[in-house]
Formats: sequence, structure tokens, C-alpha cells
Amino acid sequence: MLPSFILKNGRIFDGRSFLSPGFSVVVKPPHILGITTHPPTHLPSIDLQGKVIAPGYIDLQVNGGGGKYASLDPSEKSFRQILNTHLAHGTTSLLLTIITSATDTRKNAIETIRKIMAKEQSLLMGGHLEGPFLNPSKKGAHHEPWLQPATPSLLKEITGEGREVIKAITVSPELFTSGNMDALMETGWILSAGHSNASYETAMSFFDHGGRMATHLYNTMSPISGREPGIITAIFEHPSARAGVIADGHHVHPAAIRLAHRVMGDRLFLISDATFLGQKDGEVYFGPTTFRMKNGICYNQEGKLAGSSISIAQAVQYCIKEVGLPEAETLRMASFTPAAVMGQTHRIGRIGKGVLANMVVLNDDWMPETVYYEGEEVEA
Repeated sequence: MLPSFILKNGRIFDGRSFLSPGFSVVVKPPHILGITTHPPTHLPSIDLQGKVIAPGYIDLQVNGGGGKYASLDPSEKSFRQILNTHLAHGTTSLLLTIITSATDTRKNAIETIRKIMAKEQSLLMGGHLEGPFLNPSKKGAHHEPWLQPATPSLLKEITGEGREVIKAITVSPELFTSGNMDALMETGWILSAGHSNASYETAMSFFDHGGRMATHLYNTMSPISGREPGIITAIFEHPSARAGVIADGHHVHPAAIRLAHRVMGDRLFLISDATFLGQKDGEVYFGPTTFRMKNGICYNQEGKLAGSSISIAQAVQYCIKEVGLPEAETLRMASFTPAAVMGQTHRIGRIGKGVLANMVVLNDDWMPETVYYEGEEVEA
């Protein structure tokens, strides 16, 4: 068992707000023992010298990292490389995303996630299926021949494969009836709207029927117009809809992020949609498709954006320094809100008594200087 210790003299962001000065975090790995102005004197302490300490970041959409791609190489070695890459960047909990793939790839990926989750459920919370029930007209970088209609037999097959492992699934609402929506609702998975050309009315019905999330807000969605407000307006208006946004300077304009934040408030959160975190420029071979990386931006052969090359830490930095969002709101979008989406605020997404000691200490440039995972410092 790791020894207990104290983090003192830091600006503590507890997941929703900054605490007043004078508090220390007492850690008894793997949990936080408490936050107090009178920490025990017999424990070793680390002086943070005024640096910000925040909950470890949570990412509900990770496709890859460190040169490995979850939907291409669904092996345990590959998945652990992805996990460790994001952990080193301050993401202490994530959903590994399996995009529209060949059947065997999907099945193997789900079983690999199951195997890792049996050993640990803090870093890898589960899987996020992005497809195959997506509208071909909004396929983005997905391989169209692998997209499939939501037939009862395929729904039964996929929900059976993913029980206890899959935690979220992205679907196009316009492809679903109330009947096949019910088949997904029975799983308890988070139903997320994405890759969609849904009308405002169809999207509102989706959220009324139990949809709780939207996948990469603005991207692969029909635009807003005066006569056809579309899915984005439904996401903005529906009180149950939460949405992830890719804040990398390429996928979404800063003004659009500010607008979404102004309208949605604490229903908006950050995702990386990372596929190429740590990837060098050049050609990237992804199954049947060749992508091109240039200056950190990845495009498929049709010139469409294909995932990102950022971490949540970089999204936090971008939102504070370039978008101009308040510091506390940005940090909340990277921690407490995604934890709330997952129903996990009792164990992650905040700094408080009894939760896991997953934390990031940030430098003056809002990048992680030290990462703690279950109370242990992560090696850079």
C-alpha cells in the first residue's frame, strides 16, 4: 500500500469551483482522505507553491493515441498503450471508442475492454460504440460499407456483445423508431446523438425518449437555419441533452464554443475525440482508409477531418487561453460534467473525501505538471 501524504498551498478546484485559500488535500491511496485547513502534522507534504490542482480529466471519446488505434488493433497491448498515453497527459478516466468497424474488430475490441476492466475500472471505464447505426449522409470519416441499419437482429447481437462493457453508443436518431430505441434503452447505455441529419422534431423526440448525450457537437451534424433549426437547436434546447465538444482549434470555431457554453452551461463538456495523440505528420493507414497528418490535423482521402491529435489537457488550455472561457467552467467541463454524465461523481470528477485520488497539478500555462492516479504519481 502506498503511503499517505498531503498536498498543500495549492489553488484547489474541487470539480465545480475553486476553494478559498488555506485548504490542503490529504491523500490515503487510492482515495482522498479529506480536504482540511488543519492537515495532520505527521504526514509528509508536498508544497504546490500556488499551482492549481484539479480532478483528473475524464474523456468520453478516445479513439487512439501513442500510435495505436482502438478500431484497428483491438489487442490488450495496443489498448494499454492508448490508455497510458492519455494518462500521462492527465486523463485519469476514459471511454475507449470503437468506431464503425468490421464485425470481428468490434467483437474483439469489446472483449479486450472487458478483460482490462476486470483488472481495473478507474482508468478504463468501458467502451463507446460510435456506429454502425449512423446516417451515411453524415458519415464523416467512417467507412460507409460498414454502416448498417438498426435491424432487430443486429441490435440484439450488439447489445448482447456489449453488456457490462459498453457504456455509451452514438446513433443517428433519424434511423431509429421508438421500438428499436427501446432495445437500446434496456441496456442502460448512454444513448448519444451523432453523425446525424435529424430534424429538430426528430432530435427532440430522441431526447424525450431517453437520449442523454450528443457526440462531437457541431461536427457531422446538419447546420442551423431559420426554417430548419435541426439537431443542434434540439441539443441546445432540451434540458436532458449533454454534449461533448472538440476544442482543438480545427473542429469548432471559438465563437461556436462560446455560444454553446452560453446556451448549455453545465451541460457542455470537453472530449478529445483523439485518434492521433502523439502522431507525427505523414500518412496514417487506418484499415481500408489512408489518412494524412499535417501540422497536427488529420484528413481522410475526401479531405474530411478524421479525429483529433489532442488530449483533454490541450482542450482545457485552448478553452482558457483562446476561447476565453472562465477557468472554473473549463475545468468543470473536463472533470465534473463528464463524471456526471457517467453517473460517477461519487468516485471521480471531483476532489473530495472518499473519491479516488485522481488529480492533476497544472503549471502556469494550464498544462499538467504532475498527474496522480489513485494517489500514485504518474511517470512522465
